[in-house]
Amino acid sequence: MTTVAYFSFSWDDTRLSWTSKPAYSSDIERIYSTESVLFTPSLVVENSINDLGVISDKTLPMRIDQSGQVTWSPGNIYETSCDIDTTLYPFDKQTCSITLTTRGYIKAEVELKLAKMPIVLTAYQENGEWEYISSSSDVSVTARDLLLYSTLTFTFTFQRRSSYHLISTIIPMFLLAFMSCYVFKLPVDAGEKLGYCLTVLLAFAVYLTLVSDNIPTTSTTISYLSVYLLLMLGMGVISVLLTIHIIDINFTSEEEEISGCMRKITKIISKLVCWKGCGTCCKGRNSSVSVINVKRINVHLGSKKVEGNMDDDVEDEDFSWQEIARILDIFMFRVYLFLVIMLSVAFIGFMSWGSLW
Repeated sequence: MTTVAYFSFSWDDTRLSWTSKPAYSSDIERIYSTESVLFTPSLVVENSINDLGVISDKTLPMRIDQSGQVTWSPGNIYETSCDIDTTLYPFDKQTCSITLTTRGYIKAEVELKLAKMPIVLTAYQENGEWEYISSSSDVSVTARDLLLYSTLTFTFTFQRRSSYHLISTIIPMFLLAFMSCYVFKLPVDAGEKLGYCLTVLLAFAVYLTLVSDNIPTTSTTISYLSVYLLLMLGMGVISVLLTIHIIDINFTSEEEEISGCMRKITKIISKLVCWKGCGTCCKGRNSSVSVINVKRINVHLGSKKVEGNMDDDVEDEDFSWQEIARILDIFMFRVYLFLVIMLSVAFIGFMSWGSLW
């Protein structure tokens, strides 16, 4: 966290008081000096990442009142470290702090205390990426070298502005996720099936790169968004492999015999997708058709009796390679659509639940 701020220190130095001298107390209310000739407490920003030196500004005037109270307000740009949690990125909240402690003087010699208003935000300017939520301050003791040092901690909580990420990342990502399902809707003969799924896969890879660049690499947690994108990328890779196999099945020569295992799997899947009325959802309609066929056979063959029912016709149904490819397309489209919806709902649920807590 980079903060442009200043500390306001105040302490009493009775050696500088002139209230006991009437000749001066009525005419001189305050005087100014610099730290080159006055005592200043040795203070450092303990969690600074670029400067661990003592806070100092030799050109800044120090105000001294009649009672000997000294007020000193050094300012600087403070870069402090934060523990980042990107689990809910880009709907995350981050809590960062500025830790001020004494250096050289132990707590018994210099004790830090908070003012009535420890954090003043009258000059605060809104940040384009982060929204200020709250702040707090705390007094504690730090142990170093078996000695106790006085410490002040100023804590700030910010929430990431997610509008930009919602428009540029989340919504396009959902649209791409549903586009990956429709590769199985393209006919194999169209010639664009493999090119389509490769294009969607490349788009997912690009978005995964963009998200990875924006997420802080110092985080100790994994973002739900990265996991979701990685799953979608994995499903895209699998869709490419499935598409290659479906194309290979579609253009297999009719002279090549269909294996028994392939035949059994195809019959099971054909019932699940109601292929040409092979599922239970169309059972009633197919039963009537079966009766009509029996009557026609009785008329033409006379003495030949036809036995069996619709289920036997289904079991004995044969498939061509092109029909197998089409059945697999329909089945994989439904499977992918179900998985995308479930993963998207789970992602939204995790993000909503985490934001509430």
